[in-house]
Amino acid sequence: MTEPIDPDRPLGALVRENPAFARVFEAVGLDFCCGGDQMLRTACTEADLDLDAVREQLDEARRKREERGDEWESMTALIEHVVDSHHQYLREELPALEQLAEKVRSVHAEEHPELADIEREVLELAEEMRQHTTEEEQDVFPVIEKLDSGDELTGKERARLDEALADLESDHEATAEHLERIAELSDGYAVPDDACPSYQSLLERLETLEQDTHMHVHKENNVLFPQVESRLAGQV
Repeated sequence: MTEPIDPDRPLGALVRENPAFARVFEAVGLDFCCGGDQMLRTACTEADLDLDAVREQLDEARRKREERGDEWESMTALIEHVVDSHHQYLREELPALEQLAEKVRSVHAEEHPELADIEREVLELAEEMRQHTTEEEQDVFPVIEKLDSGDELTGKERARLDEALADLESDHEATAEHLERIAELSDGYAVPDDACPSYQSLLERLETLEQDTHMHVHKENNVLFPQVESRLAGQV
């Protein structure tokens, strides 16, 4: 018999154990990535959501979930997945979004002045995400892979890794703020009646970026980083 969804479990832990829950939390507006430490009961209360109704949706998602290979056998395997999936997506998508935001703003800003702010947020977000992924791939992930191989880290490497994890989580918070601002400026990615295909495409792709980033951050904040911290503690 399937265990009932525990309302006093953190959102991030629930998604870590069953990635299908991510879509439910996305749909009802619960932050499972940067806000992954919040308990389901508390999150529902603060969002004025019916806890039992949300738990029913989670149960349904769990029943329908098919095996999708969302388990990783090692930290190195998860890193490879993050780089190949999420980082590669950003490398391809961010330049296109920057160009599209500029194009749509240049054509529609008179009727939709908020597009200037959206473009600014997109440009700032893109630059920050590039710096973030570069730091991860060049400075942080190689040390985690060394740790995962069983090699002992030097005191300097341990201190740098501890600091880097805190910095990366702070970056994730800043990314979330940009995405929240874009969602607010676009009225939840609502497509205006006078929107051209490029305008519609911009909003659809920005919403996809938000969804992909939520999963990306979840895998790091709630899956990878806790494993790193646990492994570091074991080396003390």
